[in-house]
Amino acid sequence: MSTAVGQVVVCEVDGPGSAPHTHVYVAVVTKPEPHYGGSRLAMILTIHHPNEAPGWLREDPPPGVTWLRDPPDPTVANVYARPSFRVPGVPQDRPAVQVGRQLVGEGLLGRHSTSRSVRGSQWAEAVGGRVPPVEDEAVASGFDSWAERELDRLERQSWWHDL
Repeated sequence: MSTAVGQVVVCEVDGPGSAPHTHVYVAVVTKPEPHYGGSRLAMILTIHHPNEAPGWLREDPPPGVTWLRDPPDPTVANVYARPSFRVPGVPQDRPAVQVGRQLVGEGLLGRHSTSRSVRGSQWAEAVGGRVPPVEDEAVASGFDSWAERELDRLERQSWWHDL
């Protein structure tokens, strides 16, 4: 897809330690615009797929596991965009929003988490899909530092070089 920072491709990757029902997607800037000085691996999302969760978990989900609620839509667990990928301006023109919209359009994201920050809620509203009310105001949970390390780890691999 064409974005303000250049051409971007969204790829599913193996997330170390991820449960089989949790999918990890990375936004790769394949052809950066001359003004873009950020990393080529620019964004990472983890999305729970309820239909892929073990039967025992689906049958008797713990109260806090809101992503198993009906309908069983793929639900955002976490989202992180590197600062250089967070382009200001009209929300629908922001690369991170375009990535989310692509995932919604492909049926890979259907619902947003009930635990979101204010920025997360703004992203969810701009992306579309089901946006349930916030039940827990998300605070820094360590995902950002994990996301940076994971993007750095993936960047050292060669799989994305020929995209």
